[in-house]
Amino acid sequence: MRLPWTRYYNGLTQDQVGGGYGLKKLGVHNVKPFFTRGVLLDILALKGGEGLPIGYVITVDDIKQALAKQNVKEPGEGDVVLFRTGHMKLWKKDNTEFNKGHAGPGETAAHWLVERKIACVGADTWAVEAVPGENEKKPFICHAILITMNGIHIIENQYLEELAQDRVYEFAWSFTPLPLVGATGSPGNSVALA
Repeated sequence: MRLPWTRYYNGLTQDQVGGGYGLKKLGVHNVKPFFTRGVLLDILALKGGEGLPIGYVITVDDIKQALAKQNVKEPGEGDVVLFRTGHMKLWKKDNTEFNKGHAGPGETAAHWLVERKIACVGADTWAVEAVPGENEKKPFICHAILITMNGIHIIENQYLEELAQDRVYEFAWSFTPLPLVGATGSPGNSVALA
């Protein structure tokens, strides 16, 4: 049963959004390639260690400290922000630990990013937000805030180790998703050009 008052990003109705063959207006086939300023926030370097603890919530204070330490201008409209937590180091080495959860931005940080009108948020994690999150009654709240409410794309499982090793915190960034008709997401090539 379709609820008549249900609305999606930009006020679209259910009939405008989806159908029998997937998404219509909000399908990934409508997403054009990105070419914009990229900002790496190396939260792992800020906090130290091999990887941030599972469930660690990255705060606005963490973001501001990383920007200051890295001497990088605050992200702005159209930028992509990539969070390094160290979680990708577990990929194919300890998949049980990799899948348990990870560090990532929390609800307040998501709102801070929205206020800056960024285009995309990415991380070296599979959800690009803290898992488990801050509030068990609001699982994956950052997905709702970023994607559903504000149309900000999420780029998961980014390999950020070489950028961090070379201390490249600002770069030109491109991403070209595959135009899969009706799909909610897509693989693509995420490239930092320094």
